[in-house]
Amino acid sequence: MAIEGAARHNSAIERLRSFGTHRLPLLARELLRLTALAVLYWIAARLSLNLALVHGQVTPIWPPTGIAVVAILLMGRRVWPAIAAAAFALNLPLGPSPAGAALIAAGNTVAPLAAAEILRRTGFQLELDRVRDALAIIVAALLAMTISATCGTAVLALSGAIPASSVWPTWAVWWTGDAMGVLLVAPFLLSLRPRAARTPITWRRALELAAILAGTGIVAYVLFQNRLRLEYLVFPLIMAAAWRFRLRGAAPAALVASGVAIWSAARGAGSFGSDSLAEKMIALQVFNVGVALTSFLLAAFVEARDRQEQMARLYMSERLASETKSAFLNMAAHELRTPISVLNGYLSMLLDGSLGPAPGRWRPALDILGAKIREINKLIGDLLDAARLEADPAPAPRTEVDLRAVLADAVERARPRADLLHAEIATALGSEAVLVEADAEQIGRILDNLINNGLTYTERPPRLSVTLGQADGRALAMVADNGIGIPPEERERVFDRFYRRNEPNFHHVRGTGLGLYISRQLAEAHGGTLAIESSEPGQGSAFALTLPLRAAGNSAADPAPPGYGTSSNVFRPLNR
Repeated sequence: MAIEGAARHNSAIERLRSFGTHRLPLLARELLRLTALAVLYWIAARLSLNLALVHGQVTPIWPPTGIAVVAILLMGRRVWPAIAAAAFALNLPLGPSPAGAALIAAGNTVAPLAAAEILRRTGFQLELDRVRDALAIIVAALLAMTISATCGTAVLALSGAIPASSVWPTWAVWWTGDAMGVLLVAPFLLSLRPRAARTPITWRRALELAAILAGTGIVAYVLFQNRLRLEYLVFPLIMAAAWRFRLRGAAPAALVASGVAIWSAARGAGSFGSDSLAEKMIALQVFNVGVALTSFLLAAFVEARDRQEQMARLYMSERLASETKSAFLNMAAHELRTPISVLNGYLSMLLDGSLGPAPGRWRPALDILGAKIREINKLIGDLLDAARLEADPAPAPRTEVDLRAVLADAVERARPRADLLHAEIATALGSEAVLVEADAEQIGRILDNLINNGLTYTERPPRLSVTLGQADGRALAMVADNGIGIPPEERERVFDRFYRRNEPNFHHVRGTGLGLYISRQLAEAHGGTLAIESSEPGQGSAFALTLPLRAAGNSAADPAPPGYGTSSNVFRPLNR
């Protein structure tokens, strides 16, 4: 017992050591990321304080909020301690007291968390390539930043750092500054992500972007150095950046123009020289809002337009390729049908003795040749039917038919093959007529395909169930089997053109992969559906064919055709 206890003790120690060995690098990397975020936040904040307009700590733009929002979007809410620590370290020497610094830091932490949560709930995409994403970040910035502005202004007012008359101006400057940090800095940081650019930027395009950004900065500086209020003439350059480079060009261009504007306002240059604080803030923030909205809204609009054009081109190219392939198949099938018909004619003459008695040893070879010609004829017929359905999906002229008779005929056609395979086909078709307006031959073809597939794709003696019912004004025909089944990921693909499952045990089965495709097209042309009701690999499949009933009240009892069953409907695969 002592030896066993010591062994368990040593095993537990080894597990703890292994856990610590794996966990320590993860914790170290996490601490390194949080430390880097806190340092980046603190540096950006210290640089921004050089532009403060109120009490040394209220600036017209606060980049740390944009940094914090992007960090939360990329790394999750777990980064909030780094944001809170950096905000507290920044405000401790500036705030009226440690408690006041803690409250300001709390507001600076909760506001980005709220903004990120709003973006998540609105389905925001980090690529910022949709107009709805641009609107979402505007709403998030304007709503969430009221938290930090309210906390910060309340601390300054209650501590007596600002007079009562300055509360609302301070709140407005704080709110717009934090909001501008989100609207200008967050898009810029998101544009730096490797996946933000759908196409790589070549050296030539990089030089073009650098020229546009440099031109934006120079033009903005010149415009803000005079008193003529011509600063909005920089907008064409920002629009050009958005048009040519999407978010990757719009975001830095907007940041450059706003940076020059804020720098000019902080130094009272140009048109800001004679303005009061309120006038200066209104003019500056209106310009910043205009720059932000123009930049990423235009970038999102252009991106959305390009995406729509690309989808249209893909659709047209796919449609053209499909039409070309259908035309080729149609032509090839028609061209093949003539020589195959000639071969079939001469073969029939050999078999019936029209060309004289054939040697007995030829008979097996002629029978095999006849079977192969019939197989080729069926393949050609499938190709022609697929091309015909794509060209004109409308069904053949419809008549009133009793779906019970159509199902019974399909089962009788399958009986000879079922007998050869020792298969069982159970039917439950009911005693009342199920009237639909349809082409009986086309509906029969759908059922032939489903029944023959059930007889073919099985690794045990086939068992099929063919049932018929009514529900919600529609006829429901079910064909269930005990075959190999279909995996969930392939249940829609089996209805695609030329799709054949890769089953090693059934490579010998000939076909074009058009059977289920044609069947679904025929069903939909009749206003119905064909789908897999249920299927499990190795347990079988159940296919459901629905067709609209002819009219309510027209299903009076008629004599049941031969072979009808009266058992209850079984809408499930047969796994026995």
